[in-house]
Amino acid sequence: MSDAYIQLARQGRNHWWRYLLGSIVTLILSITGGTLTLGLFVAYIANDNNPNTRVLSPEAVAAGQPFIVGVSPLVLYIVYNLAFPFFLLGIYLSIRFLHRRSFRTLITPTRRISWQRISQGFIVYFLLIVVEVSISYALSPEAFTLNFQPWAFISFIPIVVVLTSLQTSTEELFFRGYLLQGIGSRFGKWLAILLPSILFMLLHLSNPEVTTQDSWEAVASLVIYYFMIGAFLAWLTIKDNGLELALGVHAANNIATFLLVTSNNSVIPSPAIFSVSKFEADFGIVILTAMSLWIFSFVVFRLLRHPQRNGRGMR
Repeated sequence: MSDAYIQLARQGRNHWWRYLLGSIVTLILSITGGTLTLGLFVAYIANDNNPNTRVLSPEAVAAGQPFIVGVSPLVLYIVYNLAFPFFLLGIYLSIRFLHRRSFRTLITPTRRISWQRISQGFIVYFLLIVVEVSISYALSPEAFTLNFQPWAFISFIPIVVVLTSLQTSTEELFFRGYLLQGIGSRFGKWLAILLPSILFMLLHLSNPEVTTQDSWEAVASLVIYYFMIGAFLAWLTIKDNGLELALGVHAANNIATFLLVTSNNSVIPSPAIFSVSKFEADFGIVILTAMSLWIFSFVVFRLLRHPQRNGRGMR
């Protein structure tokens, strides 16, 4: 197995403390920026003299529901994503000034980013999500409610494409780029897959989709799901010797989810085509996702043309 992508970290200053400091700076910028923008929006809603919009007290917020009511899902979606430009800025500043290397080295060992590979990852995985939702609908049509509102949906598409791509790309650059290269260059590729995937999973456990589950099976299945997705994207990055496929997959997963199905306990509500009263997880989601990941790997590595790189990925 090649570790050419991981060794890109050695093009710059690679001391362990730089990764620690860079991670702290990145998280501080993200939290500060997100808190500031959300706080300004909350202050605006609290003082807009509109009886239809209000900020709820913590005691009045139902589990999994937003604490701001009377605001369109589109506006909430924009506000909730405003932390990610600050997150991305933290990654950029860390790479350029702490590590003194090109930002491009978080994505590819070549001179050009492979937009072909990003597109392949996006299209293949988006289609797999459509198939998953179709299977779920065929098995339990009574669980789905048609929620299609043409104008709201069409207005939502460009916003979700831009902001979700920003969100997922930022997460990939941090977890499968910055952390994977930093850990892998010091401790090897397997810890580079394991440790960022555990952190990725832990950070997603605060999502309403997890906190509103009613059984241990549901929570356990989501723990496995988030870890499996994180580990797969890390493995994919090393195998393909670049971050492009992971960028496409993560964007496809989130965009398809926001556009196709929403629920009362979604982390961010959306005017999706279908809605379900509550997202209830079980081990079926783990099995279905594992099958999708296997099919995806077969398609992108066996059936599709992909760019040749020196020392390409895992064997």
